[in-house]
Amino acid sequence: MLGPLKMTIEIDSDGVYRDECGRRYVRCMADKRNPFFIDVSTFRIEAEWKRQKYWVDLSIFRLPVSLLSAVKEYVVFKLGVGTPRLLLIVRNNMRYLESVWCDDWVDFSDLSLGMLFKLIIGGRVGEVDEFRRIYKYCAANGLAGADEIHALEISSIKIQLSKDSRVILEWDQTRGAMTSAEQELVRRAMVVGKDAESISDYTSRLFTWISFETLKRPGQISEMTADSLWVPDPNAENIEYFLRIPKAKAQIGQEPELWPITERLAKEIKNYSSVPKIVEAQQNSERLLVTLRKGKKFSLGRMMTRWCVRQGIISPRTNDLLVLTPYRIRHSGATQMAAQGASSDELQYILEHDSITAAKAYIDCLASEFCPLLERVNRKLGGVFTELNGIFFSGGIGDKSVGYPVLIPTINAPAAVGSCSKNGMCGQHPFFNCYNGCRYFIAWRDADHEKSLKYLENEFARWGAAEGGKDRSKVLKDLERVYQAVKDVIHRIENGE
Repeated sequence: MLGPLKMTIEIDSDGVYRDECGRRYVRCMADKRNPFFIDVSTFRIEAEWKRQKYWVDLSIFRLPVSLLSAVKEYVVFKLGVGTPRLLLIVRNNMRYLESVWCDDWVDFSDLSLGMLFKLIIGGRVGEVDEFRRIYKYCAANGLAGADEIHALEISSIKIQLSKDSRVILEWDQTRGAMTSAEQELVRRAMVVGKDAESISDYTSRLFTWISFETLKRPGQISEMTADSLWVPDPNAENIEYFLRIPKAKAQIGQEPELWPITERLAKEIKNYSSVPKIVEAQQNSERLLVTLRKGKKFSLGRMMTRWCVRQGIISPRTNDLLVLTPYRIRHSGATQMAAQGASSDELQYILEHDSITAAKAYIDCLASEFCPLLERVNRKLGGVFTELNGIFFSGGIGDKSVGYPVLIPTINAPAAVGSCSKNGMCGQHPFFNCYNGCRYFIAWRDADHEKSLKYLENEFARWGAAEGGKDRSKVLKDLERVYQAVKDVIHRIENGE
């Protein structure tokens, strides 16, 4: 990697720079304020980014030259819009590709769609994702025999759950989404600082607040410049406030995007940026969020976690100190959005995921067999499901009335829990489908809906121990949906509906 070049540079029509010696460079825009040049003259490419050295030497891999040349073109293209960390990812990807490559394959044209599927399914998630990007790039640019139809097909394959997806789906107690009660405790602490608050705590608290309102990654928030707060029209009747937030991951190099924030947060940012010591640190670092520890790297994520511990916030769910991280805030916000009906496209846009599959995990977690039922209905959840009102139950709450009674389907002790208000015959199951979304179902206020929960728990245990493959999985998921609908009915009745 080079700093500001003193030699004469000219740019080619393909966007690659050359010096008078004929060496080729790509202008990396990972840091827009200080773009730098990376030498891409040979198969060995190396660069430094955030005090870390990254490299890849494509010549060491026992792969066809045409394929390596295509990969190099991909690397040159991506370095112009991404970060040098790509070099590490490509190096790992090439190792995997080398391990599965057959000697008689000339290029991608020798791989059938079935072979591509097998190659993708056999790799790790990070390796597979990068391989798909490489193959897609080659197909779009006519390189190494890659096929555009095959590129579309392999793009649609859903890879096994990543660790982050499992955290989301399983509602992990210390890493997954926080309950409503847990979030409320954090909010109270973050909007009102303690007396004689240290600069470190002030920075941590503000970082927590920004994370809650924007759901952005910690790397994005830490890279915000000191002038990130923007007000379109200070004299408007209803003043709007925005933060310029840089892009992350594969989107690094693109222009920062404006994200709306509340007036209260905007005022806190102004107060923060008026403290003399903070102003000096902002001028030196050109960043919004700063620390007074000179010459030392700091992690806003770790600062947030330690700040939460110092606040002494006890989780109502675990009865222990709350574990707060930037990613828990993202999980919590995304889960709430999914519960309120946000689509996977909306979640992908807000969270800035490259793949829509990652966004879908937040929707799947609301009714997924990956989450054990007894854990999801744990009494210590702190009321997390109170925000799911109306997602599963669509009927009404009323008094006992004339009409077709709806019974719990138990042979020994059937009990009426409501009635059907529909005129005429109904071909649906007179218990499961009543709770689960039927607008004609009237759940009686005085009925013992707890019996419905116990019945469903027994059914869940019975089916959980049974064989049945896909049929079994569908039944378990349906039972969970009905269970949440019954919980919704109980919650509404307890709140006087």
